[in-house]
Amino acid sequence: MMTDPPRSSSGEEICPMCKREKSKHTNKEMLACSRKLQDLDKNPTGGAGID
Repeated sequence: MMTDPPRSSSGEEICPMCKREKSKHTNKEMLACSRKLQDLDKNPTGGAGID
């Protein structure tokens, strides 16, 4: 079951990767964060990024 993304005190969605409000992302940052999320979904092991 999916949970709702975290929200800031202003009600804005928070990016799970960088912990910033999604509306404050540039296009480049949004692309980078979504790629990181996709990579994490493909390889959920590794924890701290140490393999």
